[in-house]
Amino acid sequence: MPGIAVLGAQWGDEGKGKIAHLICRDAEMSVRFNGGTNAGHTVVFSKVKASEQGEFKFHLIPSGALYPQCTGVLGNGMVIEPFSLAEELIQLERTLEGPARVYVSQNAHLILPYHPIVEKIEGAASELDTTAKGIGPAYQDKVARRGIRAGDLLEPKRFQEKLRRNLERLQALHPSSRPLMELKAEPLAEKILSAAQGFKKRIVDTTVLLHEALATDQRVVFEGAQGCLLDIDFGTYPYVTSSHGTIGGIGVGAGVSPRWITRVIGVAKAFTSRVGAGPFPTEERGPMGERLRGSGANPWDEFGTTTGRPRRCGWLDLVALTYANRINSFTELALVKLDVLSGLNEIKVATAYRYQGQRLEDFPPDAEILRECEPLYEVLPGWSQDLRRCCSWEDLPRNAQRYVRFLEEHLEVPVSILSVGRAFEDTIWLDQKSH
Repeated sequence: MPGIAVLGAQWGDEGKGKIAHLICRDAEMSVRFNGGTNAGHTVVFSKVKASEQGEFKFHLIPSGALYPQCTGVLGNGMVIEPFSLAEELIQLERTLEGPARVYVSQNAHLILPYHPIVEKIEGAASELDTTAKGIGPAYQDKVARRGIRAGDLLEPKRFQEKLRRNLERLQALHPSSRPLMELKAEPLAEKILSAAQGFKKRIVDTTVLLHEALATDQRVVFEGAQGCLLDIDFGTYPYVTSSHGTIGGIGVGAGVSPRWITRVIGVAKAFTSRVGAGPFPTEERGPMGERLRGSGANPWDEFGTTTGRPRRCGWLDLVALTYANRINSFTELALVKLDVLSGLNEIKVATAYRYQGQRLEDFPPDAEILRECEPLYEVLPGWSQDLRRCCSWEDLPRNAQRYVRFLEEHLEVPVSILSVGRAFEDTIWLDQKSH
């Protein structure tokens, strides 16, 4: 039974953190398997020892770790910034008012202080518009077999020697970079090793933990970062991230066979957004795009958790969502931010593209082709009711129900979760037989 994947079905920022947190309420283990501090999940939760609500912003630790009974695992497919992890662990234990059950794969690679510098140097003339967190250079080092892994922190002399070699290489390549030339191997190594004291004992072979949990029928939730359309292989290359946010990323990023995954929950917004550059067929650049994004005055508006960057927004793209379903084989969907569409007289949904005079129903992963695609819309009637007061399917206005049914019929995938607000309680769990 027990493996459950929670994956982004669009260009990231779909609300995976909330959905993973909801699913983890009955889980024994929560696992991140890709990405690094370029991922941000904001979770609104009920405090453990108080009646009021709290908010936690995750960047590295999987959101299920907010539950005292749930062990958080940072898998080998991640790239981990030591200072960020140390600080996030401190904040998590303050929130829990007790120790956090979090482990780090010894094979996870590290983001080190020179990686963001290199990214800024090499990306100065690039239009990719990354988070500048050093993610790409860290994965470059991994593939080039010169990366430094979390397990190296357990051997200080080995760690310092690897750090020295990498730093000397980069300084020889970029002698005009003052920030890079100012880095000195020995004091930098001491600083990193000091920060690692906060999680050194948590660095283990996480595949052992995972297989023990799965073999004993424990519920394990795999929480993807970014989204399908940002996957390094299946996304809109080159406007993608440097890791695998799709279902296949679990195997290589956590060391778990696909046979353990029995539920695959695709998380999608009721509209579409993306951060940074890249083709986006259904983007609305005028007032409607601003309406979907919000001004930033509300915590649920469309601004990045990690960078604060405004997200580009547009109508739901079922061509792209169908492609994401094909890649990931979703068993169900979690549809979030349905409440944002309240108050619109009509709602557009892209069901095909027009490219050079021809109708396309299959998503073209070639970014240059996608850039020239014009969305072909079906128009559905809107609704005026505030959905944040809805507690069940029956509470939803008829046109909101019709919208959900339309998506299910087009994708041939049931919607099992509807999110109509930020909080844990703003969720409708759907019994498929009832609608």
